[in-house]
Amino acid sequence: MTDGEPTQIRQSQLHQKLVIDLETTEELGKLSQFLVDVQHHQVEGFVCKKGLLSLETVPIMWVQVDSVGQDCILVRRNGATISERLDAAIALDRQAIWSDAGSEVGQLVDYCLDLSTGAITQYLFTAPGWQGLTDGLYTVAPAAVVSVGKKRMMVQQAALQQAEQFVPGIQEQVQQAWQQDLSRTRQDMQGAIDSTREVAEQVQTQAQKLTEQARSQFGQVFGQVKKRSKGWRSQVNDRFADAASSVDHVRRPGAPQVPGNTIDVDSEEIWPEEDDAPRQP
Repeated sequence: MTDGEPTQIRQSQLHQKLVIDLETTEELGKLSQFLVDVQHHQVEGFVCKKGLLSLETVPIMWVQVDSVGQDCILVRRNGATISERLDAAIALDRQAIWSDAGSEVGQLVDYCLDLSTGAITQYLFTAPGWQGLTDGLYTVAPAAVVSVGKKRMMVQQAALQQAEQFVPGIQEQVQQAWQQDLSRTRQDMQGAIDSTREVAEQVQTQAQKLTEQARSQFGQVFGQVKKRSKGWRSQVNDRFADAASSVDHVRRPGAPQVPGNTIDVDSEEIWPEEDDAPRQP
């Protein structure tokens, strides 16, 4: 690693990160798991998996790491042989956390390391319900670890009882803030979409109401017109009837009757019937 101010990072943040040989630009694969010297709490290296089915593995010693970037890890292999300490190192993969008093506490889920040295600075574990500990991540210092195996990690009882909740570093806080902003932006966008849809539905409902009101008003006006037209026809019929009666009274006896029929102003040819009531014969 290049000299610089120590930087802590959770090992889980480096999983599946691309590894590239700085000198040959060859892709060595993606970081699969770290190998840890559990007696000294030191990352000795990691294993890369490459190929379509990730069947080929490439071991990398931590001393070969040149830099850790945002998109990849750059290493300088220089043909170095694998050290005995790397061969003896094991993978820390969700070991059960036990107290040295014989109590099963929880489970190891992660750990933080110093990028400049590979030293583990704190172990992270969950212990829901143990000794009043709630859900969340708790931290324990490497000095409190009694022993570590492939299945269990034994930790001092006193250290577990005084374990504090893990507080993310600046890098993780920035990432979490970005995720929260992204989630809030999505919620705001969804809210805007819902509001637009609600306004459209309200406009459609109002338009339907106005259409129904217009139809109702038109029907009322049309009904009034029909009633008036019927009244006018009735008046015309009455006047024609009066006129015909007057003609009959003044007709001279014995005068020939004028052939033809009386005009019916209610006939369909003059006043077509518009209602659905049955006509009288």
